[in-house]
Order: sequence, then structure tokens, then C-alpha cells
Amino acid sequence: MEQFCRYPFLTSEWNSLHLEILENALFTGDRSWYYPHIVSPFNRIYFIIDGEAHLENESGSWELLPGHMYLIPAGSRYTYVCTDIIHKFYVHFSMELFPGTDLFSRFDTFQVLPYSPELLGSILKELEKESIGGLLHLKAIFWQIIYDFFRKGTDGSDYLELFRGFYRQKPVLDYLSSHLCANLRIQDLSTALNTPVHQLSRSFRQDTGQGLKEYMEQMLLQKARHLLLHTTMPVYQISESLGFSDPFYFSRFFKKAEGISPKDYRKQQF
Repeated sequence: MEQFCRYPFLTSEWNSLHLEILENALFTGDRSWYYPHIVSPFNRIYFIIDGEAHLENESGSWELLPGHMYLIPAGSRYTYVCTDIIHKFYVHFSMELFPGTDLFSRFDTFQVLPYSPELLGSILKELEKESIGGLLHLKAIFWQIIYDFFRKGTDGSDYLELFRGFYRQKPVLDYLSSHLCANLRIQDLSTALNTPVHQLSRSFRQDTGQGLKEYMEQMLLQKARHLLLHTTMPVYQISESLGFSDPFYFSRFFKKAEGISPKDYRKQQF
């Protein structure tokens, strides 16, 4: 007699968490490493090797200590200051829980953990190899680091209902992922999903705590940030690719949300 105890959560939700490494480098800087009031659309992990630097915001100032790694979550605002030199290895990454929603965007402050020289040594060694085996090892290392930061910041219980709510809206999220552009309207989703507008909007807010129009704008803004920071496309081409009628309309949309123009946003990031 055969018996099975299946766990559908693993097969159905495995791909819900998408880790994307956007940039990484060993970096040495001096006092010119000064970036005021930065809000990044991605997460940062800093492995501080040496130096004197700190983070600031309206709540205080925190030294970046050698031998420690720092997770600075997407959407948090900090000023980055070096008072002498800074030597670090950094990784910029996104971790989508759902389209437009980063796993760490609910964290309201940075997290810090110690790291061993052996850990950073393993990372740098595998990066130099550029092998498939090394890539698998790096994936395992970074997933473990991300888990450790997540576990330090939350027990995950506050995510459970959010996860269930967004999953109930999966047809909406799938459609938005494939058709998102500036001229997309809720009526278009209503027609495509064969659901009345009022019902679609009401159920989305009930499940996610956000208005559907607000969420669509959030996703559009996130896509604009990504294109500005991780491509060399001119602003007018980004505007066209996102479906804006002209670059001026795109700039007004972006500046209303970020407080600065797309060109200035691209210049101030590091």
C-alpha cells in the first residue's frame, strides 16, 4: 500500500519569491562617499571590511562597523556618510514577494548582523571562479543571508495574511505584469477578467489593503525606477516604453512621486 503526504505549498508558492541580484562589487571610497537622503527601490547588503562611515536619518546616526553586514531595505531613507575611508563588499538586490512588492519593503529600518571573514572569503572566492558550481554555492549563501535578516526583522506572522490576500488577487497581478503601462485603466482589467469594475476594486482593496489604481501606479513607478537605474535608455525612451504620451507627462508623474525629475534621480543614485 502506498501513502503520500503531499505539501502543495512548496510546489505552488516556490516561485513567488524572486531574488534578483542587480549589482555587486568590492568598493573603496573616501569622504566623497556622501549621498544625502537616498531612497532606493532595491535592497542593499553591505559587508563592512574597514573604514569609518555611518548612516543618518531624522531618527539618529549609526556607525557602519567592520565585521558586520547591513541590510538597508528598499524604500527606506538614509544619508550615507564616510568620514575617512570605507572598504566594503556590497550587493544590491530585489526580492519580490509579489509584482511591485519587495519582501523587505515592510521593514522600516536597517538590520545588522555580524559576519565571519570565512563567509566573505567564500563569496569572493566563488565570484572569482565564475563556475556553475560556484553560482549554486553563491545562491545558497545569499538565500541563507537573506533568511537570517528576515528572521531577525520579523517572525513572518505579519506577512501571512498579506501573502494570502495578494495570492487571491493573482489573476489581477498576472495581468498587470504582462500589460502594465501608463494608459492601462481599471476598466481594461475589468473587461479582460470579466469582472465588474466596482467588484474588482473592492475585492482588491479588501485583500491587499491598497486601492487598485494606487497599486498600478506603484508598479509603474517601480518599473520606471528600475529602468532609470539599471539601463542606459534615455528618459524619452523609458517614457515611450512605459506608455506615456510624452516625456513631460512621464517627468510630472515621476516628480510627483519622488520629488525630483527622472534625470536627477538617475544622477543621485549610487
